[in-house]
Amino acid sequence: MGLIVACATAAAADQTAWFTRSWQTDDGLPNNQVMAVSQGPDGYLWVGTPAGLARFDGIRFREFSNLGSNSHEDQGVNSIVPSQSGGLWIKMRRWPIFYIDPSLSTVTPAADGLPNERPAAMMEDKEGCLWVGYPDSIWQIRNGIATKLTGEQGIASGFVMDVNGAVWVAKGNHVGVFRNNQFKSLMHPKFRPHLAAAHSNGVWVAAGGQLLKCDQEGRVENYGFYQTDSHAAPTEILEDHTGAVWIGTDSGGLFRHDASGFTRIETSHPGILSLGEDREGNIWAGTAGGGLDRISPRSVQLEGLDDGSSLIAIQSVCETTNGVLWGVSQSGLLVSRTNAQWRAIQISALRTEAITCVAADRSGGVWVGTRNRRLVHMRDGNLTVMETNGVVGRIILALLPASNGDLWMSEQVPVSLQCLHAGQLRTVPMPGYAPRITAMAEDGSGNIWVGSERGDLMRAEENHLVKEDAAAPPSHRSILSLHVSPDDALWIGYEGAGLGRLKEGHFSRIGTERGLFDDNISQIVPDDEGWYWFGGERGLFKVRRAELEAVMNGAADHVSSIHYGQNEGLFSVEANSANASPFIAPGAFRGKDGRLWIPLRKALAAVDPKVMHSNPEPPPPLLTQAAMDGQIIASYGGVPANGKVANLKTLRAPLELPPNHRRLEFDFTAINLSEPENIRFRYRLDGLDDNWVTAETRSAGYSRLTAGDYKFNVEASNGDGPWNQAPVTLAFTVLPFFWQTWWFRVVVLAMFTSLVIAVVRYISFRRLRAELLTLEQRAALDKERSRIARDLHDDLGCSLNQVALTLDMAQSDPANGTIQRCSSMVRQTARSVDEIVWAINPRNDTLRYMVDYISQFAVEFLHAAGIRCRVDLPDNVPDRLISPEARHNLFLVVKETLNNVARHARANEVQLRIAVDSQQVAIAIEDNGCGFANQTDNASCDGLRNLRQRMQEVGGRLQIESRVGAGTRVSFLYSWPSQRQ
Repeated sequence: MGLIVACATAAAADQTAWFTRSWQTDDGLPNNQVMAVSQGPDGYLWVGTPAGLARFDGIRFREFSNLGSNSHEDQGVNSIVPSQSGGLWIKMRRWPIFYIDPSLSTVTPAADGLPNERPAAMMEDKEGCLWVGYPDSIWQIRNGIATKLTGEQGIASGFVMDVNGAVWVAKGNHVGVFRNNQFKSLMHPKFRPHLAAAHSNGVWVAAGGQLLKCDQEGRVENYGFYQTDSHAAPTEILEDHTGAVWIGTDSGGLFRHDASGFTRIETSHPGILSLGEDREGNIWAGTAGGGLDRISPRSVQLEGLDDGSSLIAIQSVCETTNGVLWGVSQSGLLVSRTNAQWRAIQISALRTEAITCVAADRSGGVWVGTRNRRLVHMRDGNLTVMETNGVVGRIILALLPASNGDLWMSEQVPVSLQCLHAGQLRTVPMPGYAPRITAMAEDGSGNIWVGSERGDLMRAEENHLVKEDAAAPPSHRSILSLHVSPDDALWIGYEGAGLGRLKEGHFSRIGTERGLFDDNISQIVPDDEGWYWFGGERGLFKVRRAELEAVMNGAADHVSSIHYGQNEGLFSVEANSANASPFIAPGAFRGKDGRLWIPLRKALAAVDPKVMHSNPEPPPPLLTQAAMDGQIIASYGGVPANGKVANLKTLRAPLELPPNHRRLEFDFTAINLSEPENIRFRYRLDGLDDNWVTAETRSAGYSRLTAGDYKFNVEASNGDGPWNQAPVTLAFTVLPFFWQTWWFRVVVLAMFTSLVIAVVRYISFRRLRAELLTLEQRAALDKERSRIARDLHDDLGCSLNQVALTLDMAQSDPANGTIQRCSSMVRQTARSVDEIVWAINPRNDTLRYMVDYISQFAVEFLHAAGIRCRVDLPDNVPDRLISPEARHNLFLVVKETLNNVARHARANEVQLRIAVDSQQVAIAIEDNGCGFANQTDNASCDGLRNLRQRMQEVGGRLQIESRVGAGTRVSFLYSWPSQRQ
């Protein structure tokens, strides 16, 4: 069957090879009119605006004040010229010219005697002499002395020094050179010219929309018109390191010329006021209202199928053996790329079909799968519709041509895996739960690996799938991509679980916790430069393969990821994945020309690693500021060296900090104007930190430091290279408080020793006498208490027990009830004697004995009264002494309360709770009786008054809570004597 091809939609991703990124006032730029831009010796990009001078490290702008005027209006800068001495020549908006010395802390006028008018141009020659052009004269400034040269033929509007050191001047409509202090005109264009030095002999001239070149013999070459609008006059011209010429205009934008001709470059504003090139090859354009633009080669192109109004993403892509790219658009169209354009291909046999996936085999053919069980093979202009009556799934999700000529197909509705071998379809049984297949790959041994949405990694054998249990991710995260490296290692991209590797039966995995930029790995593809490229939810990033191998093998614990976003003009560039587009199988691959093709959700990314900025040398870090308690104490230039604020650019001696500081903060940076976001920092404070600390931001802070010597160290890395061998350091000393000085300590030690000798003897003898007296009194008291307890127990107690026994015997006469009451009273007296004995016995002067005795008494007393008692005691009672008075009174108030409950409460249950802490002892008695409304003032309340009186005598408190019908709660709070006020 023939192949019918028609151009359904002309398509091209209309992106130039250049990417422009802008910074404006919202980003910290002082003003959106950028009059001058130049890179200084230390790498900073200096920017002149009507609002003043600023320097830029790629991340943030820092304004440079102190330009010799207090008026904000006079701070405008028109021109910046780096000096061979390491300083800067600054031309102000009005007329002064200043010189900023290499320390960046001293600003001086260029020279005395200059005209009191605005200069039109200035330049420094190879001998360090500054040339300044005025409306009617040219001046040279050497060593602070100004010399006037002859002025003819109009205003000197531009100076250029060519490769031979000759000074070229644009004066009016004349272009010429200065020889023997005389101006010699070599060409006379019709319009006002602007000059730029050429790498070859001569200069470039932009005038009247034309680009010209003139040598010292006056020969002129015409390179044609860069624009046809003569109203847009040139403002700046620059030759970059490649020999290309950049021309800025006042209203027509920016143009670039190389061997292929002129190209208009996109800028944030059509008015270009200044041009400059940094050491990394970026072009910087200062605009008349759009801020500061950086123009750099675009290493990532976003391509797709243009339907006339928007870009349709290409989400399955492959390359045939002859270098032709085939793909499937998001709308289900078959597309092909020729002459850098994507075109829709219409196949009559698939006219009504929605294409899902494409795959190129090794014979030069292309396989096409659809959503309706159609499988087509195209080769050499011929099309074959395969007999696929045996296709199980209605939707063909992905195709994998194997090295042996087989074709593996992942299908859905229902989920299935099939192999086309010699024209015959063979179905490989799926597991019982039948997970959807999301990725397939073939290793060097011809094994087919299959990944599922449940995170299962399986190997296809003759008639079944073998699950690889060693590669199970956490929580069954989906496998989104598979890639086999030349060493036959299988790399696995997970959804939310990072990157895995299965090599020689050993599985290892890393994620963001080890430096990976994203845990969602939808695409994996290597380049020819030793990098692995990944597509994820957060966009594109790359990691060196050697770093990945080291972490996977356990030789390292961290990788460095380089991500691509704003610096490449990539915004919202989530990579396409099997889970994001369930009917389209993504397929990233490396093309024959070395470019990488990575499907994204909104476009197809074409990455050219050869034009990527790659600088393995680490950028030198700079300490930009040190602050103490919010006040700047040291700064990298830009401030007067007045002793209050140290200059970090010239500082040699350690800083001295007061001891009463609260916080120290250090700001640092490193200059990388191409990829500033990928610079990594680490710091260490010698004297405090044992190891390097990875910096999350470009600053570090420390709370109050003790007295001593310290050294703050900072290292930087480009993210894809090593750390600096020599970190930038700042030494400082935290001074001690006066009482921490050695002389103060010696004086205090001597005074203290003398005082100890005088006082200790007096105190020790006094304390010894007091302790002896206390021991004598305590021994006498304990002896007396023991005697009283023994007499009461042995004499009174024994006698009362004998009386009770006698009365018990007399109870045999039932006619006399008085004897029974007498017996009860005697027993009560015996119990009272026992209580007195317990109260005065010194053995019981501990809290533990008191708790035990009170709880035992409550249980026995309430049991005799027919009331159930619940006891809540602390688990651990501290072994603490309690005075006999307090112990006796606490027992009596508990006893009186229990007696009141038995007599008046009509309760059937009582709860006794004792709690002990370092402050007090709390005893609570709660019954479920009738309660009462208030405490009446009558004789029946004597018991309550007695309770309060007893608690007051021992320094305690009584709390009573009662409601009619809801019971009564009585609490006794006894504070330890040491806690009383």
